[in-house]
Amino acid sequence: MGNSGLLLITLVTAILVVATILFVGRAKKAARSSGADGLVSRADTQRFLAENWRLVEETARETGMSEDEIARVRANVLGLSE
Repeated sequence: MGNSGLLLITLVTAILVVATILFVGRAKKAARSSGADGLVSRADTQRFLAENWRLVEETARETGMSEDEIARVRANVLGLSE
């Protein structure tokens, strides 16, 4: 009975592990595909940042970004060349 009990426990554990992996994988896939409504394009994000640049820059300074880093971000967001 000892070997068969151990085999049964191992089999049940393996089935639970596989089921959990499948469940998590499907949940991740569903989360990625169902979020299409909430996805924002890069252009929309760039436009939002440009429209709110003063607040973005103020927040960047408050969180410790250097002036050089802010200048690089500004150039990327606003399409300016340094």
